[in-house]
Amino acid sequence: MKHLFLSLLLLGSTIAQQPASPLSVEIRSLIDEYENSVRANTQKLIAATTEEEKNKFRASIPSAGPYATKMMQLVQSNLDKPDVVKAVSWLVTGAANFPEGQEALKMLGTTFADRQGIAEAVKQLEYRGLPAEPVLKAVIEKNMNREEKAAALYALGAIHFKNFDASADRVSGEASKDKALECFQQLNADYADVTIQGFKLTDFTAKMLFEMTNLQVGCEAPEIEGKDAEGVSFKLSDYRGKHVIVIFWGGWCHACHGILPLMNQAAAQLKDKNAVVIGVNTDIETEAKKALADYQVSFRNILDNTSSGPNTTLYNLRNFPTLYLIDPKGVIAIKNGSLEAMVSQINTAK
Repeated sequence: MKHLFLSLLLLGSTIAQQPASPLSVEIRSLIDEYENSVRANTQKLIAATTEEEKNKFRASIPSAGPYATKMMQLVQSNLDKPDVVKAVSWLVTGAANFPEGQEALKMLGTTFADRQGIAEAVKQLEYRGLPAEPVLKAVIEKNMNREEKAAALYALGAIHFKNFDASADRVSGEASKDKALECFQQLNADYADVTIQGFKLTDFTAKMLFEMTNLQVGCEAPEIEGKDAEGVSFKLSDYRGKHVIVIFWGGWCHACHGILPLMNQAAAQLKDKNAVVIGVNTDIETEAKKALADYQVSFRNILDNTSSGPNTTLYNLRNFPTLYLIDPKGVIAIKNGSLEAMVSQINTAK
């Protein structure tokens, strides 16, 4: 038994020390070369002291194009080798906007649909929308590996969830909702233990399931609560009986900067309309107070202290800024709509 244990130990050590294949080394070297060039340019941008210098380095960010061409050549020459999956995955995630990335996406749904090692790339397809649906269906059908199949179910469910959430067409939206629920239910039933990059997929689906059932127009708005910049506690329900426009934002969010003056205007205009504006700020406290001062924010804000704070997490925020209109009964009237539409609805309310 002792000799058997030592043999197994030595075998494990030998396997662990086996060098990477030449193909794997070549793929890794190509990825590192590109990432190092981007990193070097970024360091120059950070060190630049004038706007002219900064613009120079912004304009010289290395393109992934030449690397994508070389990577696709490696893929085409090594289609039957397991290690080439790393190259396909990089093309799908790192060169998506190049012809080689588009070609790799097609290959992911054909040549590589049944391969092990594509789970991370497959999960990223949640950001590619409905065009990625055929690829994900192919992986679900052909791949027998639990991680890959779970990643495809998750990504397909996430795509239909987002389509449901954004759809103006009720029929199309409900169809996507049903497909999302089907994917999430199968994922929860058969792949609840699967993690990708250290995160359980079912943790993500739980947030989307909550949003589908609790954060839609017609649902009672979940409570938002916390402390303002003066340390005084308040909550959304304090304003029951009024229309409330809620904005989730942060000083770190460049897209938020332009809307803040408009939010200030709306807050002033709505004072006589039985309506208020409140914010949920996602900066750390010191930065939050600076942002409130810099943008002369005139409406009250709860400080959530991070973009993954309790209120932003509860509302499953994916984009900033995000606006909600809550009616006087505490029901969601508009979700992620325009400020103009919200003000108009308040002005026409009886």
